[in-house]
Amino acid sequence: MSEPGHNLVAELRRLIPPLYLPVFAMTSGMTIALPLIPLYLEDIGISLSMVGVIMGATGIGAALVGIPASVFAERFTNDHLMLVAVIASAVGLMAFGFVELAAGLVVLRLISGLGFGAMGQSRQLFITRGVPIHFRGRVTSGMGGTHRLALAAGPVLGGAIASVWGFSAAFIVAGGAATAGLAFWVVPGGREAAVGEEQVRVPVLAALRRHRWLVVLGGTGPMLIQAGREGRYVVIPLIADRLGLSLAEIGGLLAVGTVVDFMIFPISGVLMDRFGRLYSIVPAFTLMAIGMVLLGLADNATDVALASVLIGLGNGATSGAVLTLGADLAPEGEQGPYLAGFNLVSNLGLFVGPFVVGTVADAWGLDASAFALGAILMAGVGWIALVVGETKAT
Repeated sequence: MSEPGHNLVAELRRLIPPLYLPVFAMTSGMTIALPLIPLYLEDIGISLSMVGVIMGATGIGAALVGIPASVFAERFTNDHLMLVAVIASAVGLMAFGFVELAAGLVVLRLISGLGFGAMGQSRQLFITRGVPIHFRGRVTSGMGGTHRLALAAGPVLGGAIASVWGFSAAFIVAGGAATAGLAFWVVPGGREAAVGEEQVRVPVLAALRRHRWLVVLGGTGPMLIQAGREGRYVVIPLIADRLGLSLAEIGGLLAVGTVVDFMIFPISGVLMDRFGRLYSIVPAFTLMAIGMVLLGLADNATDVALASVLIGLGNGATSGAVLTLGADLAPEGEQGPYLAGFNLVSNLGLFVGPFVVGTVADAWGLDASAFALGAILMAGVGWIALVVGETKAT
C-alpha cells in the first residue's frame, strides 16, 4: 500500500501497468464494437425489443459475475481473475460477427459481460486495497478517463472498419484489441503481487450476509445511473440511423460526445477528493439527463450531435464516481465481498438500460426511450443524494 504522503504523479505512474493499460485495452475492444452491435442486429433482422435483450445481456453477465469473481479472486488471486476476464471478453467480441441466431448472440454478449464485469471488479478491488483514500477520487477518475480515451477512438475505428470490410472484420479487431489487456501479466509492475501486499482470505457469502443492507443501499443508485449510461449506447446509434447517418458517421457522432467527455474527466476526481462525492454526482448526472431529453427531441443530425455533447459533458464530470462510491462504502477488511455485492446490484443497470430502450421504443418509439433514460438518471441522482449521502469521510 502506498504511504499517505506519496506523490500523486508517482502514484499514477505506478498504476499504468496494473490498472490503466489493461483497462484501456479491454475498453478499446468493447468500444470498437459498441456502436456496431445494435446496427448489426438490426441488419440481420432482430426486433428492437430483442436488440435491447441482446445488448442488455452484457449487463446480466457483469452483474452475475460479481460473487463468483470475488470467490475466485479470494482463492486464486486478483491477478488470475483479471487474466480470465480478458480472455472471456475477447472471445465474446471476436465471435459476435459470425453468429445470427438470437440465442447465440445473447450467450456471446453474456460472456463479454462476464469478462468486462470481472475486469471492473478486479480493478476496483485493486484500487480499494492499494490506493490511499486521499488519492482515490483522482485515481478512479483516471480509470474513467482511460475508458473515455478508448471510447473516443473505438467507435470511429469500428465504424470505419465495418464500412469497408464488414461487421465481422470489425468484431475481430475488437476482440484483438481486448486481448492486448493480457499485457499486464508480463509487463513489469503489472501484477498485483508486485505492487500490493498479501490479503487474508475472506468468506464471501458470510460477509455478504453481514452487509446485505449496505449492499442494497449503496448499489441501487448506481444501478439506475448505469442504466442511463448504458442505454445511451443503444438509443444514440438507433436515433442517428433513423435520421439517415452512415455507419462511419454514427461512430464519429459517438466519438464527438466522448471527446468532450474525455476532455473534462479530471474535473470529477478533483471535485470528489477536494469537496465531496456529491459535488460531482448531482450536477453532472443531472446535466446528462437533460441531454437525454434533448436527444429525444432531436429531429436532425445536428440536434443529435448537440445532445451527445451535453451527455458527454455530464458523463465526463462523473468519471470514476460510481467506482469511488463503492470503494468508500466497502467495509474495512471485507472489501472484496462487499464490492461483489455492490457490483451485482449496480451492474444490473447495464441490462436495465438497453432493455428499457428496446421495450419503450417498440411500444412508444425511440424518442420516448430517450426520455425514459433521462428519468432513470434523475431517479439515480435522487437516491444517491438523499438516501446514500456524502461518502467522502467514510
